Amino acid sequence: MRSLSSASSRRFLMTVLSKSMKPERSFNTSLGLLWVGDTFCTIVGVSRAIGYFLEPLVVLGLFSKKPLSIRLKGITNDSKDPCVDTFRSATLPLLKQFGVPSEGLELKIESRGVPPHGGGEVLLSVPIIQSLTAVTWIDEGMVKRIRGVTFSTRVSSQFENTMIHAARGIFNRLLPDVHIFTDHKAGQQAGNSPGYGISLVAETTSGCFITADTAVSYSRADDGGMEGEKQELVPAEDVGEQIASVLLNEIEQGGVVDTTHQGLLFLLCALCPQDVSKIRVGKLVTHGIETLRAHQGFLGC
Repeated sequence: MRSLSSASSRRFLMTVLSKSMKPERSFNTSLGLLWVGDTFCTIVGVSRAIGYFLEPLVVLGLFSKKPLSIRLKGITNDSKDPCVDTFRSATLPLLKQFGVPSEGLELKIESRGVPPHGGGEVLLSVPIIQSLTAVTWIDEGMVKRIRGVTFSTRVSSQFENTMIHAARGIFNRLLPDVHIFTDHKAGQQAGNSPGYGISLVAETTSGCFITADTAVSYSRADDGGMEGEKQELVPAEDVGEQIASVLLNEIEQGGVVDTTHQGLLFLLCALCPQDVSKIRVGKLVTHGIETLRAHQGFLGC
């Protein structure tokens, strides 16, 4: 994939990111660098999960004048956007493939929140870099282990054990190295709504991370559900089996990233210096196609 020039990369970055989020804070720019303060604290609301905002923020933070530290409050896990566990276990390692240092790159999950009322909180830290490094990344490798985490908020922790048992029942037919951890929250760390969910990551022999995640909770009002209306939640056993099947489907699609990370992968390639990156992905999804179209517009081809 061709890369953009240094000046064009900043404009391309802002254009692509503007398609995925509407900034609620203005940024002053000078000499192509974003002037972002030392620490921010912002409530992102409950219409979208925190994961929806993390991807643009981490890329913006890499090209800031100072290291970025931002605290986001809202929904950490839902079924619409990538969850914070996926971001920590797969998105951050993806950045390291492009030369982003591990030091200063971190996401801390301080409390969890699910729809409809959220209440979760995370702290994102992003270092600054001079430039990204072009990659040749076409070896998918073979899956060597599966890791994951389940969570539950304001419900019994037994939901987590049920999801783990169901997921392992599928994975252990294929490989023995499967470990899924629990993260039961109570009190203030449990947010404002009851729910449970699971995030799974398949790590390959070539260092690829393929993910799948979901969360179960009561619907937001803008999702078609009536707030306060009695709703029936998906059984935990079904959640574990379904998300395990989704992960296997992602692996079957092929590529060095899953469908969730296609857009970010293309964006990082375009932001590299004048060099060619070689990558392999599976079937293109809508977000990946939109990113490629924005890339094509800036390259004039």
